[in-house]
Amino acid sequence: MIHFLNTLTGKKEPFKPLTENKVKMYCCGVTPYSNTHVGHSRTFFSYDLLYRTLKDQGFDVVWARNITDVDDKIITKAREEGISCESLVARYVHEQEEMLSAFNLNKPQFEPKVTENIDRIIVIISTLIEKNFAYVSGSGVYFRVRKYKNYGKLSKNKIDELKNGARIEVDETKEDALDFALWKFAKPDEISWSSPWGSGRPGWHIECSAMIQHTLGDTIDIHMGGRDLIFPHHEAEIAQSESATGKNLSQVWMHAGMVTLYGEKMSKSTNHYVSIKDFLTKYPPEVLRLVFLSVSYSQQLDFTFELVEENFKKLCKIYRFYGLVDSFLIQNEKEKFTENVFDELENLTTKMRSALNDDLNSPQAVAVLFQFIRNCNTKISIMEKKGCTLNDTDFNILLKYWEKTKNWITDIFGILNKTPQQFFSDLSLFNLGSQISLADIDRQIYERKLARENKDWSKSDQIRDDLLAQGILIQDTPCGTKWTVQI
Repeated sequence: MIHFLNTLTGKKEPFKPLTENKVKMYCCGVTPYSNTHVGHSRTFFSYDLLYRTLKDQGFDVVWARNITDVDDKIITKAREEGISCESLVARYVHEQEEMLSAFNLNKPQFEPKVTENIDRIIVIISTLIEKNFAYVSGSGVYFRVRKYKNYGKLSKNKIDELKNGARIEVDETKEDALDFALWKFAKPDEISWSSPWGSGRPGWHIECSAMIQHTLGDTIDIHMGGRDLIFPHHEAEIAQSESATGKNLSQVWMHAGMVTLYGEKMSKSTNHYVSIKDFLTKYPPEVLRLVFLSVSYSQQLDFTFELVEENFKKLCKIYRFYGLVDSFLIQNEKEKFTENVFDELENLTTKMRSALNDDLNSPQAVAVLFQFIRNCNTKISIMEKKGCTLNDTDFNILLKYWEKTKNWITDIFGILNKTPQQFFSDLSLFNLGSQISLADIDRQIYERKLARENKDWSKSDQIRDDLLAQGILIQDTPCGTKWTVQI
């Protein structure tokens, strides 16, 4: 059974959906007013891992991720550039789509936008006013926080200890400093919509309540977002949704940890961040996947390029092992090795799945994979020194389990999307590894093959050494000469 750390209860709990084998999940999206950076992307990777893990468990998952396409930051940025909010949003939503594609991140079935849900937002606000949970003031419509008795149950904040100005909207027209905006009356020349209370636009929190209700219903199984959204955003979502419907908004609340850059908060205002565009000019997309998998989704991650380099090397090791294993899928006439090299392969995915079922413990799952690789490499080294090959039992284990194990790793972790040769040859696109062309590598390997056939061992060794000097490590296998980049 799968267990998740539920922010609402503060406990790790067995997951049981509202409807058997079906999961309704909502994930908070971004406000598209500037370039997507590594810190933003972590929540997207967390959503993706959660989705893939649930699907692996056999759940039918329906999920939504919103796009906040009207916001103070959007309005300000559009004014600075002299363009419409719509044009600004379109630009950065397109950039987001490129990121999703580059990293092979799954798209939700629903991607609702705030501007497409104004009527639904107005209906919920009207309901809250009718139930006396909201009121109209001189600047907008506000939610009466103190009337909702469970305010603070997610964040564990005590209502009487919340101070004015501590992430609280300050407005003299409000009944209480704690009350938050459901509808903001329009300022001159500002984007707005008509409502029963006056022209304006929605407050930040009410948007998600309306989009959840429209796409998934009153109550969902999982609500996920960044840890910075626990208060006030998710706390407000709970208060307004449950006040309007009388039902629990979500059974489970999950939150992804924040990302710092060399120990400091990523911030665009101080230019202290790494954009996704810049990252993808330096490293293959799979590297960032492994970086995020290396730290549990709920923990803070300190992003450094030393961490990136470490995970780049790990990715290369996985691909090298992938290429090496493929070479053993052709049986030959050598003496059979007495030990089984791949006997752990049968239960590898079971062990990795068990780790993921423990609140998406990806670091443990990755550790299981690398322990398997180390164990196999040790045995392979002994086998090759003895001039042996796999015994029949071991060969059949490899034949039966390797392909589906590799596919499972791709399906869950989103890595191993290429063949080893494709991966290593593509490193030149990032100025990583060797700059020698693929055509030159193939030519020299062919020349070495001819030299070996002619028993010209001196020439064969010289070609091998020349390639190594250029960063290309070659290995003779039962199915031909394989090469990787020397990292």
